[in-house]
Amino acid sequence: MKNSTNQLTTLLSYIALLFVGTILSMMRLTGHPYFLIMTIAAVIATGAMIYLVQRDGKNSFESKKFDWKNAVIWILIGTIGAIVIQFGVTFIEQVIFHLSTSSQNTLTLLATAHGYPYYLVYILICAPIMEEIVFRRVFFANLIKPTNVIWAALISSFLFAFLHQDSRFLIYLIMGAWFCFVYYRSKNIYVSATSHVIMNLVVLLLSIV
Repeated sequence: MKNSTNQLTTLLSYIALLFVGTILSMMRLTGHPYFLIMTIAAVIATGAMIYLVQRDGKNSFESKKFDWKNAVIWILIGTIGAIVIQFGVTFIEQVIFHLSTSSQNTLTLLATAHGYPYYLVYILICAPIMEEIVFRRVFFANLIKPTNVIWAALISSFLFAFLHQDSRFLIYLIMGAWFCFVYYRSKNIYVSATSHVIMNLVVLLLSIV
């Protein structure tokens, strides 16, 4: 019962953060006040989610004991794999299907970070950690038992891609599935979260260059 309550609270924390942005927009709040409030709210929500994960304890497939060697190996695998997927899908979309590979999300985030550098805390740290906890630990992990690993990965990845509201749906779908794989094999949500954080940083740096 405690696990269910903690995970529901985790999900509600994520939804509440999304509503904060909506409420601020409805109040016509823009610029520095908007991004500062969103950054602070994201830090609080991320901290709350990490606390709830700790209180929740280990699920059925998470490792009971932290293994540094295994964690480092899977962080490297997760990060390298994510970057390869990014370039691979971009190549296929651009060269074979002649599709636009510009991500509106990335372009908007770059413009925002240029004007409000502190917002990078949200983009590079809070967002990937929250996404891993919500889409991998809450959705994916809990969907395995009523379905199976593949269906759980597909459903959680679809939700992950859908909620990004970006034209590059395919890349978010595949990335979601990849991080499900990393989480499942590493048996540690912080491993997939760290890979996600590093991948976001690399993509951002490459976009700037």
